[in-house]
Amino acid sequence: MYAGGVAAWSLCLLWEMVRDDGSARQTVVLLALLAVFLVALLWSTWRLWEAGTHRPGRRTEVMVATPADQV
Repeated sequence: MYAGGVAAWSLCLLWEMVRDDGSARQTVVLLALLAVFLVALLWSTWRLWEAGTHRPGRRTEVMVATPADQV
């Protein structure tokens, strides 16, 4: 979803620059929205990356193996 927002705002900004009829305020708003979508994309990618590195099965195996090693 965020990647689609980045693509859409990038295309709007590019279209405005090609047509050369946009105001400075419009350009700043488009750049701000593009930055927001990019930050949201990077944040969600990082959170998904972090969530994928934790394996719930590994913790159970370690907890089961620990008492057997102490005996």
